[in-house]
Amino acid sequence: MPDFLVRDIEPQVADRIKRIARERGWPINDVILRLIKEALGMEQPEVPEPGDIARLAGAFEDEESRALAEAMRAMQQLPDDTPY
Repeated sequence: MPDFLVRDIEPQVADRIKRIARERGWPINDVILRLIKEALGMEQPEVPEPGDIARLAGAFEDEESRALAEAMRAMQQLPDDTPY
């Protein structure tokens, strides 16, 4: 297979590629190959898991998502104050 060298990648693009690699636990090369295939219409973009609005919107980092999930679990442990 041929190799390509990409120069002058903007810092924001490089940071986003690194973040995707960390989130998915993939090597950076695999992320770049996947993005190229998606851009060329050779693969369908990955769809976020149902109910994961933070990933869909791209609003939270992994650490923030974990903190929010932990807070939501804590809220579920609170006593129900609904009058009977």
